[in-house]
Amino acid sequence: MRSTYVRPVTPDDLSLAIQIAQIDPIANCFLISKLIDFNPTDTQILFVSDRDKNLGLAYVGINTTTANCSYEMLTHLADYLMQAPIATSSIVGKREDVFGLWQQVSSFLGSARLIRSDQPLLFLDKSPLIAPNTQVRLATIDELEKVLPVAAMMFREEVGIDPLRPATRAVYQSRVLELLQNQRTFVLTDENEIIFKVDIGVQSDTVIQIQGVWVAPSHRGQRISAPALAAAVVQMRKRVPTVSLYVNDFNYRALRLYRSLGFEQVGTFASVML
Repeated sequence: MRSTYVRPVTPDDLSLAIQIAQIDPIANCFLISKLIDFNPTDTQILFVSDRDKNLGLAYVGINTTTANCSYEMLTHLADYLMQAPIATSSIVGKREDVFGLWQQVSSFLGSARLIRSDQPLLFLDKSPLIAPNTQVRLATIDELEKVLPVAAMMFREEVGIDPLRPATRAVYQSRVLELLQNQRTFVLTDENEIIFKVDIGVQSDTVIQIQGVWVAPSHRGQRISAPALAAAVVQMRKRVPTVSLYVNDFNYRALRLYRSLGFEQVGTFASVML
């Protein structure tokens, strides 16, 4: 029996759904981006309600996340998911929401491959405090063969899995190509070699969430990351006013980098990877 507390968002609901997500535009950047690009046949974006008819949101897919959900709503969402199991690879979002949902779905989703319980959510809505390296630019589609191994190296360092293994290579390459086609990958090169890269992972109407900040091993410790990232942020803020990201709490070097540019913490994320 389907939960009466969970239902798909429809085209007629979009205005209300966006209003709910905009309660926290930085934390809900991913959900807002999905609502902006809403497909009427999409059943992955859900309203979740409680006994008092308060509303929250959830996106249920390869990545699962929630917005404005109370613990009761998370319980109803868990019941819904048990009736319609999903092929999700991660639960990501505000820490209290992630663990509120995870403790109720872990019994049927299986063991977590990796849990990151403390990921500061940072934002910058003004010019960086570091002078930008003006050589940073958008990567082009023609550079796919250079960007792909760099992106894969970053993925292996961060997640511990090789995305270029036969089972996932085609999907991963398609994702990297999509970023290039949409002008979402910024690079710095030295003698035709990529030595710095950062991607726009998610973009809403007011917030960009960046991912994949990477420096070539041969150039680490040479102080290129701060000016390079500052340049990318300057270019991103020509599109939207705010740039954000979340980072593992134990990545002290990255935290120092982001704070040196002026990023401030606005919340805490967590990730459960399956």
